[in-house]
Amino acid sequence: MIHFKDLNTEEFLSSYWQKKPLVIRKAFTDFQNPLSPEELAGLAMEEEIESRIVTETQQAPYWHLKRGPFLLNDFKELPETRWTLLVQGVDRFIPEVHLLLDHFNFLPQWRIDDVMISYATRGGNVGPHFDHYDVFLYQALGSRRWSLTSKNCQPENCLAGVELRIMQDFEIEEEYLLEEGDMLYLPPHIGHHGVAVSSDCMTYSFGYRSYQGREMLEDFTDFLAEHENIALFKDPEWNQLKAPSQIPLEAWQKAREFLKELFEDDNRMKNWFARFVTRLDRHAEDLLPSPSVKKVKEEQFLKRLLQSKGLSRNPLCRYAYEEDEKGLNLFINAEQWHTEGVSEELIRCVANHRLLNLESLANFLEKTQDRAFLFKLWKLQWLEIQD
Repeated sequence: MIHFKDLNTEEFLSSYWQKKPLVIRKAFTDFQNPLSPEELAGLAMEEEIESRIVTETQQAPYWHLKRGPFLLNDFKELPETRWTLLVQGVDRFIPEVHLLLDHFNFLPQWRIDDVMISYATRGGNVGPHFDHYDVFLYQALGSRRWSLTSKNCQPENCLAGVELRIMQDFEIEEEYLLEEGDMLYLPPHIGHHGVAVSSDCMTYSFGYRSYQGREMLEDFTDFLAEHENIALFKDPEWNQLKAPSQIPLEAWQKAREFLKELFEDDNRMKNWFARFVTRLDRHAEDLLPSPSVKKVKEEQFLKRLLQSKGLSRNPLCRYAYEEDEKGLNLFINAEQWHTEGVSEELIRCVANHRLLNLESLANFLEKTQDRAFLFKLWKLQWLEIQD
């Protein structure tokens, strides 16, 4: 859990979340860096991992972007200072990084996007910019100076001729020096510019998803087309029509009522939203393993499980559930799961915990439906046995 010191979680959520920045000194009391700079560079050489290097120079366009995967020579050719390596989605590949997300369990897990880790030499930065999402920036190694602004965070305030989105006008309102162990929370649309002031600087970015209205609307209409039989739009009475090309008041009001009914159906909206928030991004979808083709029986799975430490969720998967008068409705990776007969406590356990130790699972292994539920998730490789 985050150590807020003078604040509690409720005060953070009510006063800061999506409202204003906050510096949290010595945020994690038990942090041990899971990755060295060399190991991070190794990840950036992998084909399936998204990575970038940003170098700042004295001549226009000042910031230069190069995309991975990288070769060893790419790192050897870098200058001594003013460059940054950024590796996206590290939580999807390094279990210890994935488990760091447990510190943020006071927020819904389905709101998490990914964990990006950056390494910078002295002076390294990616330019002043703003994001459309919430992010926690944890200083894991070295120190970094952050400059912030709430002014002119608009799309048109953008430096031309640069591949990155850099703010042209950046009027500094606040400055903070973050040492090892400190963390900066930033809500959407706060301009920020972080410059490494140590020769070795590692920053963990715990980023949250942003939901654009257009994206939500498109997804909802796709859901309707795929899952619903929608009644036809019915014409109003045309006795008020004064001319053949006129759109009378009754026509668009009728259309509005028709669409309003679609949005005001609670069951439809809950079903869609749960699918929407658990939908994988394209990169995660590409990485998701296919179901296991091994001919393993449930009894063999159970025997191996009992000899293990327990189960862990595949870090690519997204779990969520909602409750109604009939019980829990589980959603995984944008699909609703049929969980008839499965213990609600097991559903909660799997959906809320990234790591499921054997002790927490023991009570569920006697029930046929519970065993079948775990076995099916394991066969899909959405749960993994921890040997």
